[in-house]
Amino acid sequence: MLIWILILLLSAGAAVGLSFAFGPCEPWRFALRILLLFLAAYAALLILFALFLYVLSLLINKKKPVAKAHHGMRRLMVETMRLIMIVGRIRVRAEGLDRIDRTKPFLLVANHRSMIDPFLSLTLLKGTEIIYICKPEILRMPIAGSFAHICGFPFIDRENNRQALKTILRAVDILKDEQTAVGIFPEGTRNKTDAPLLPLHAGSFSIAKRANVPIVVALNRGTEKAIKQFLWHGTKVSFKVVDVLSPEQIADLSTQEIADLVREKLEAELAG
Repeated sequence: MLIWILILLLSAGAAVGLSFAFGPCEPWRFALRILLLFLAAYAALLILFALFLYVLSLLINKKKPVAKAHHGMRRLMVETMRLIMIVGRIRVRAEGLDRIDRTKPFLLVANHRSMIDPFLSLTLLKGTEIIYICKPEILRMPIAGSFAHICGFPFIDRENNRQALKTILRAVDILKDEQTAVGIFPEGTRNKTDAPLLPLHAGSFSIAKRANVPIVVALNRGTEKAIKQFLWHGTKVSFKVVDVLSPEQIADLSTQEIADLVREKLEAELAG
């Protein structure tokens, strides 16, 4: 939001300044000139900001391990996410946020329909640090990969059991030692099918059991349409906290039983 407001102010200032510099004219032509100059400045500043992010991402060494998240980069990442959602006219309806105790770490699990799914929780839960577990493919993405790395997002290779276990243990350390929430998409990848959910990876839920933290079960809706409709017309999406499972509720359950329970809650919400 802050970046967007700054871009608006700079665009308006540039439009007014250039309009007066071009000299006087009829009032309607002057107003039209200001409007066109504002739109041109707005587009130019968005492009310049994107170039700034790209150059900044090139300076990040993705091969250098990150012990802790870089808070300045994280703030920039979240503000960029807000800007993308504003420019893309993505309107979010949030429900159940008050069910989360933000003073303590938690494991956030949600369905995965779009690349903007993390945007919802990261921008809605203000003041809450959330570190998402990502696929290694994210590292190869321009800008996003570098920022995910510098912000301390762990990368999980589900094809390598030993490396996957290391990532899970890293997530446990984040929850216990850094007191930071961890977000996962237990489907493992984006659901591009007509099915409401893909199979959930039970091993992901061992993070909550090992760290003894609650599981916040959340549902993303409508995000798969946001990219297709980006810029063309607005998209309404929603983020709902379906339930919060306390450590006591899952203490005696196996990870598969937890996965089944989470799946039941998500499917019931999707069907409702």
